[in-house]
Amino acid sequence: MAMKNIFVFCAWNKRARANYRKTILSPIPEESVLSCFPADRHAELRAWQETAGGFFAWGFRGGQRSLTIWRSLEPGDCVLAFFEEHYRVIARLVGKEQSDEFAKSMWGSVGGDAEGWRNIIFLSKPREIAVPAAALCPPLCSTYRGATRIAQQRIDRVIADSGSVERFVERHFGGGL
Repeated sequence: MAMKNIFVFCAWNKRARANYRKTILSPIPEESVLSCFPADRHAELRAWQETAGGFFAWGFRGGQRSLTIWRSLEPGDCVLAFFEEHYRVIARLVGKEQSDEFAKSMWGSVGGDAEGWRNIIFLSKPREIAVPAAALCPPLCSTYRGATRIAQQRIDRVIADSGSVERFVERHFGGGL
C-alpha cells in the first residue's frame, strides 16, 4: 500500500492524552472492538488486527470538515499524532469505520455532541517519535488545531523533495513503517 496522504491528529488536552494512552499507545483488547461491531464485520476487523499487530484506533468528531477528511483517507496513508509542538507517533492507516457504540465504549460521550468521536481510524502499531514540528515546516505545518489532512500542494512538495511520501517518512521520522 503506497502512502498517498499524511493525516495529523491532535491530542492537545488532558482528556485527549488519556484517550491517546488508552487506544494509541496501548493495544485495544480484541473483544472490546468486536463487541461493538456486527458479526459480518469481524473477519475484516481481525484482518486489520493481524496486519496492524493489534487494534489501535483514534476517533474524531462528526461535522462536515472532519467527515470530509475521514472520507479522503485510504489504507496505507501516513498518520501522525501531534501535541506540544511535536509529532509523537507515526503509523499507517489500516482501515476506517463509523461507530457510535465503539466511540462511546472507548472514549465516552462528548458533552452534548451526538456524534461523539464516531469517525474512527484503525492504525498499524504506532511507533513513538519526538520530532519538532518546526523541523518539518515547510513542507508540513508548524501547528495543528484538530484533525488535519495535509494539503495536496504540500504532499506534492514532499514527493518532489523526497521522491515519495515513504522516503519522506524514512528520512524525517527515523525509518519506515
